[in-house]
Amino acid sequence: MKKYILFILLITVLKAYGYEYIFNDRCINELYSSAVSEFRQTEIIVEKDSMGIILRFFVQNPVEEYKILSKKTVNNLEKIHLFLAKIENSAIIEVHTADSVGKSGLKSWEISAVIAGRAEAEMRKLFGGAGYDRVSSVGYGEFFPAKNTPNKGVNYSNRIDIIVQCNISGE
Repeated sequence: MKKYILFILLITVLKAYGYEYIFNDRCINELYSSAVSEFRQTEIIVEKDSMGIILRFFVQNPVEEYKILSKKTVNNLEKIHLFLAKIENSAIIEVHTADSVGKSGLKSWEISAVIAGRAEAEMRKLFGGAGYDRVSSVGYGEFFPAKNTPNKGVNYSNRIDIIVQCNISGE
């Protein structure tokens, strides 16, 4: 019993002094390994992020996607849903679109916001009643370019990033 109390005390002290990244890294590494295995034969790209992992796929024509999600996008969301259903982590759907105005007359960030809302609605429909509160969305448009690109983030790509978050306790 004393060892358990000392262990809990040690964890509390480590967190208090900013060592929570140790626990977060464990979560990220476990999620990353699972996701790489899950999405090996798909077009979904898995990347590590400071918040968790990113599940990324590209959107060919965002101006059309904002009207109705393509079968390809829905298919990718279904695959990601199956992965999320196995874990308890929350997820944020981020939609990024290039800096352009479509034939619709909407600005890029407006198009991305509509796509994000449609993707979130699709994910919530797939989850049914369970997990409803674990998914949220945001449309960034051209205001959040891709990281780690050859031209240092200036590359605006039409993409959907689903950030699967880790909490600090490493669960």
